[in-house]
Amino acid sequence: MKKILYLALSALLLVACGEKQKEQPETLSLSVSPSSLAFSAEDASAKLINVSTNGSWVAVAADSWIRLDKDSGSGNASIAVKVDAQEEQTGRSANIVFVASLGGQEKQASVTVNQSGNIKPVVVEIVPKPAEFDGNKRASTTYQLLIYSFADSNGDGVGDFKGIENHLDYLDGLGVTALWLSPAHPAHSYHGYDVNDYFALNPLFGTEEDFKSLIDAAHAKGIEIYMDYVLNHSGTGTEWFKSVKADPAGSPYRDYYVLSTGDYPPEAIGGMGRWASLGDGKTGYKGRLHFKVDWTGNTKYVTVTETAGAAQSPNTSHPERWIHIGNKGSLGLYKTADNIYEITLDVDTDWGFLVRTSNDESWPAGTKYGGKSGKNVITLGQPFALDNTEAMDIVFGQTTSYWASFDASMPDLNYGAPDDCENSRAFQSTVSSAKKWVDMGVDGFRLDAVVWVYAKSLEANVKFLDKWYQAVNEEYKLAGHDGNIFMVGEAWDGNHSNPEKYYYKGLPSNFEFDYGSLVSGMLRNLNATGYVDAVNLYLTDHTAQRADAITSIFLTNHDQDRFAEWVGKSEAKEKQAGALLLSTPGKPFVYQGEELGYWGTKQNGDEYVRTPIMWDKAGQDCAKKGVNNKVDSNMLKADISVEAQNAADASILRVYQTWSRLRNTYPALASGEMTKAGLSGSSIASWYMTSGSQKLLVIHNVATSEKKVTVTDSMEKPVGLLGTASYAGTELTLGPNSSVVFEL
Repeated sequence: MKKILYLALSALLLVACGEKQKEQPETLSLSVSPSSLAFSAEDASAKLINVSTNGSWVAVAADSWIRLDKDSGSGNASIAVKVDAQEEQTGRSANIVFVASLGGQEKQASVTVNQSGNIKPVVVEIVPKPAEFDGNKRASTTYQLLIYSFADSNGDGVGDFKGIENHLDYLDGLGVTALWLSPAHPAHSYHGYDVNDYFALNPLFGTEEDFKSLIDAAHAKGIEIYMDYVLNHSGTGTEWFKSVKADPAGSPYRDYYVLSTGDYPPEAIGGMGRWASLGDGKTGYKGRLHFKVDWTGNTKYVTVTETAGAAQSPNTSHPERWIHIGNKGSLGLYKTADNIYEITLDVDTDWGFLVRTSNDESWPAGTKYGGKSGKNVITLGQPFALDNTEAMDIVFGQTTSYWASFDASMPDLNYGAPDDCENSRAFQSTVSSAKKWVDMGVDGFRLDAVVWVYAKSLEANVKFLDKWYQAVNEEYKLAGHDGNIFMVGEAWDGNHSNPEKYYYKGLPSNFEFDYGSLVSGMLRNLNATGYVDAVNLYLTDHTAQRADAITSIFLTNHDQDRFAEWVGKSEAKEKQAGALLLSTPGKPFVYQGEELGYWGTKQNGDEYVRTPIMWDKAGQDCAKKGVNNKVDSNMLKADISVEAQNAADASILRVYQTWSRLRNTYPALASGEMTKAGLSGSSIASWYMTSGSQKLLVIHNVATSEKKVTVTDSMEKPVGLLGTASYAGTELTLGPNSSVVFEL
């Protein structure tokens, strides 16, 4: 190569200088600097070579990837050198040879050009390789199960205990460690929250032997059983309530309920709810009455007196006020003076009457006037103050009423003063019934509507719950169990900060109602900022109340619209919600059908968010009667069934199975400490989970587009994946709504 370059340069110089040589030539000089140039693989910038000579010169690059802005000249010069981008991973090197000539003299110099190789990081497609599951469930995941609509074993269309037992393999495949069963007691309603006997089981669901068989079979698979317990109220079919209804004054159970003739602490009455009549008094009237309505002052009055005067026909000529009474409907009054309206009527009603300011049959808000709770009995001949907020029926005789926070079919139980509630008979009876189920093998309880036991009085509720928990826990220990019984409260009121977190003073666990909103908001807004901080706040706030606090997290439950509705029925977001739930600290609860992508709203009835499981594509054993056949046929189709989703690797069910198994496999994911990883990007939620020597890195991209993020931790051991992910060097690429877990 050198010989060829020399001959080429010599030829060029002969042409440039001519054949005639000067006599006594000047001494030729040549120097070039620097002696070497270094370029990076993608370096596009020019570098200079300075040529110093008193003669003519030519320059030739030994390889075509080196480019010179000029290749000949005379005297001193600067040459700009560029190189082509390097595609190969190995570096390369070549010379630029300079030859100068003067009067037959020649000199040669060279500059070495080095270019580094293009070391592009190798793109690695992430394929998770989790450790083998050893069969030891660590995740503490609970499945919320509706007995009446989960699985029917006998063909009557209603779910039952045997149906659950027949599908324990399915639940075991979901990796759950506990089942929260909807109320199992006899009730008038399909949902069971109007309990009629705390010591018995609903015969629609099976016998006590069936229940015991379910408990034992579940325990054999490492699955505990939690019963739903309703402590705020009972149903009207209890022996207790029927006795009170029959004889309010003399019933031995009169102190089980909040009666209007009792001396119940006033802090327990208020908020949501109503007084309902036991029907033991004369609420109606038969005879001739005169009605006088006085609309003069701020407070409106009606005075009703017995009379022998002539009865009147209702005013039909544009009346301004009406009496609504009995089956006669609304009857127009006569205006007898400014703001005074009167009429004499023959009355035959078994309930009472109301005053109206509108005859509109749609009953516009605020146009109905009656009495207030506990103050709706009128005394004949005396003015009665009207109210248009509660507007209770105005009745003619005293009747005993009971307080119902939710519905007249659910009378509130009376536990007396909070400081002494453990001595109330209602307290002792509900504890006694709970002990029966603990002795049968039940592992825990979900307590319904705990904020209403003392009508949203936090201090009173906490005292009650602590005492009730301790009483049942004592029986649990006597039954030979190590540790404490699990008990979780439905403290659904306000938000995490106030007052939900304070209910941990009474119970070891409460549902974190803010969590589902946190996840759905993150997925809708494509922004994960603050997720780790919010979860850690839940955990630290709860343990600040009690050291053994267990934070129960969930997406939605049976009283809310389905989570799928919250995220626009996006399957990708539903899948990632499951991955988030099962990779976040706390005790996760999965609601029946959530793992299948069920949707539904409460708009046409609660049944539409309590849909039965569709086990096979044909829907043969779907317990539709358990929800009064109120199902969305547009949803319950073959492709949403367990059969179809078990056969599809990309189904929502597969996500729940995979991520639950991952949580059960790795102690750090199941019960480790969460610390922020702090990877950049508003759509990136990232954290470490650490337990002992095991450490995992969890990363979720909640955006609907691909995102790249720099990860300085090792990505060589991926153990979990949702969606798509790859890395090159330290750059991780996550697909839309994709998640990954690395073992470090």
